[in-house]
Amino acid sequence: MGLKILEAHKFDIEKFIENKHFEQNLDTSSEWIEKRTGIITRQFSDYGTDVMALNLAKKFKNNMENLDLIICASFSSKKRMPSVSNLVREELKNNPHCLCLDINLACSGFVAALLIAESYLLEGKRAYIFASEKISDFMDMEDRKTAILFGDGAGGVLVEKNNKLWKTDVASFSNENSLNLDENSKITMDGKKVYRFAIEEVLNSIKRLLNKNKFTGKDIDKMILHQANKRIIDHVVEKIGMDRKNCLLNLQKYGNTSAASIPLVIAENFALIKGGEKIILSGFGAGLSVVSVLMEW
Repeated sequence: MGLKILEAHKFDIEKFIENKHFEQNLDTSSEWIEKRTGIITRQFSDYGTDVMALNLAKKFKNNMENLDLIICASFSSKKRMPSVSNLVREELKNNPHCLCLDINLACSGFVAALLIAESYLLEGKRAYIFASEKISDFMDMEDRKTAILFGDGAGGVLVEKNNKLWKTDVASFSNENSLNLDENSKITMDGKKVYRFAIEEVLNSIKRLLNKNKFTGKDIDKMILHQANKRIIDHVVEKIGMDRKNCLLNLQKYGNTSAASIPLVIAENFALIKGGEKIILSGFGAGLSVVSVLMEW
């Protein structure tokens, strides 16, 4: 069994922040940031995760009144009660017999939400899965290790349970103070530890998915990885022998938007992905964690 993605959209933020913005207060340059990360701009939102999520939901045109499940993936939401997913259910005027969940698995959260939906739904039933992140609220703008990386964003998908290809791989590891955010604090990160984790364990996760199906990278039509760093993505693509043009990117425009990064890529490239194509999605980050899925579109 698996999931079919019926529709995908993103919340539009008008404020773009260029790399040169950070040259004023940090020992860095636009060229250095782009070379080390692949990021050229990112967006900082004037709205909270709840407002972004509510406006995102309004973009969906399909029948959103008979959903069985709504999941919000976010680590940055300041809304404790009611959950953002419950607020969205009310905005959509969805039937009350719907399970609403907010989950926090940081950058792995969106793909984890898809796995939950696939396990919960009966065939033919639908769910709305979205991520909304306002990371700028938790950034130390004087910390070069984190200030240049992150951006805000929200994106979501409407999914339906089907009987197509669906293989998953999950892994959790010790955090070892690699990536942290405590109450009333700012994000801290050991960039070297996170980078080593990503190039090793994300690659291992995708290799396990391929091996389960006796596939190679050449058999995969499209791949969308969490948009953390272009060097990480390029490494994975090279090691599995995949055609670089088939790995979809948008981090150059949005930076690292945590759980929102994969649905943002899906929304921007929805028309380019064709029915029957084999797709890999992989989220990875704080936890430390990796959540990957191989699916047929």
